[in-house]
Amino acid sequence: LENQTLYLEKYLHELIPAVGTCIVSRQLCTRPDHDNHWALRDFASRMMAAICKNFHSSTNNVQTRVTKMFSDALCSDRAPLVSYYGAIAGLQELGPEVIKVFVLPHIGALAAKIDMALDTSNSTSRVEEIAAQNIRTLLVKSVSPVL
Repeated sequence: LENQTLYLEKYLHELIPAVGTCIVSRQLCTRPDHDNHWALRDFASRMMAAICKNFHSSTNNVQTRVTKMFSDALCSDRAPLVSYYGAIAGLQELGPEVIKVFVLPHIGALAAKIDMALDTSNSTSRVEEIAAQNIRTLLVKSVSPVL
């Protein structure tokens, strides 16, 4: 993205879905309880924000489409917590106004899902517990500056 001699705009239709998959996909590695897929989700979120910053225009609406992708993942009732984490990480990278509009209205529902995953009486997987803890940390980091 930093190399100005490459004309990447004509490849955005291939780049955006690949990077988006690295952010909101259900499973990115064979051992999600041991492998650090969180770093990949964070890096891909920063990459997507850079794509939006460098290539958004009124004709291609890159940031609008990317924001909708993250918002849809965040609003899904059946998405796993790792997808919520990716959606929040992606929206966070797009700035505080995006957090206000797309994350703050879902704080209550996210808190309920986090509490359910961390409830010891539930039989949630270790991956879901780790995801719930990471979402909580990410929400504190991203939402507190805009409150």
